[in-house]
Amino acid sequence: MLLKRTQWLLILSLVLGMAMAPVASVLAGTGCTITTTIEDGRKFKADICVPNPGGGADYEMSFDLEFDVDPDDPGSLQNLTVPCVGFSVDVLDAGEIANIDSRLPDPANQAIDPALPLRVTIEPPVGCGLAFKDDYDAEFDATNLTWVAQSPYRLMKAPIGGSFVDITAEVTPGSVRSRGCSGTFSEFVMVVDSVQDYANEAIAAYADLGLALNDNALGPTARSTLKSDHGVSQAAFAAGNYAEAIARLDDLKAHCGVLGGPALPNAWRSARDLVNLEGELVSKTGHVRFLLGRLNGDP
Repeated sequence: MLLKRTQWLLILSLVLGMAMAPVASVLAGTGCTITTTIEDGRKFKADICVPNPGGGADYEMSFDLEFDVDPDDPGSLQNLTVPCVGFSVDVLDAGEIANIDSRLPDPANQAIDPALPLRVTIEPPVGCGLAFKDDYDAEFDATNLTWVAQSPYRLMKAPIGGSFVDITAEVTPGSVRSRGCSGTFSEFVMVVDSVQDYANEAIAAYADLGLALNDNALGPTARSTLKSDHGVSQAAFAAGNYAEAIARLDDLKAHCGVLGGPALPNAWRSARDLVNLEGELVSKTGHVRFLLGRLNGDP
């Protein structure tokens, strides 16, 4: 008999809480396992197999978080352990799917794929001390889905119960790998975008990035530099020169890396008392770049 979702999540959380090394949690009565580990001191990896409550094929995927590590800065990544990541995964029921669909950027055209109704939640415990600088890469690798060119899958992230934002930076083969980056955590899902209106999405994404560049935490010199990169890239996009627009976004991302610090807050810690603006700007920049790449013919 299959365990209810709440039961196997409880089993998983108990096992994770007791282990600092790789953990393989067997979901009793299902033949599935969830294995979590830390690789190379900088990457959290979860290999996930969870049972289909409807009795069909199991749902299988992996979820990775990879952090930047600066060898000259011992504070660039601290206390990365399996328990300190605060990982959980659940199979969404019909009500939860409806709730998530309603929180997507374009609910009329974006939705959870019934073939992968999984949500990953990352909520590092406050007292655990996980801390990092800049941004991290997140990746859904759905091993039971098939990749096609111009894949409609997108990686979405939201604060618990909040609105989702599209953080997709690339969608690549290897089944379906949807990757993005961020500077904060919480809920992650992979969804299907049935329309993929790249031009209008890019207009909105440029506007969103521009608003973020008005954040009061951004120093005046940093704001001037990043807004210049943004403006030049947006002008190239408007002119249909997508390659130039992408190159200027690469400048913006590089400048974020250089400016991270007092002029551009770039740290997150589990106490949740810091604003990682650098991570969010890089995330938004990566998503605009993805849209421009599709307009420029990327598969």
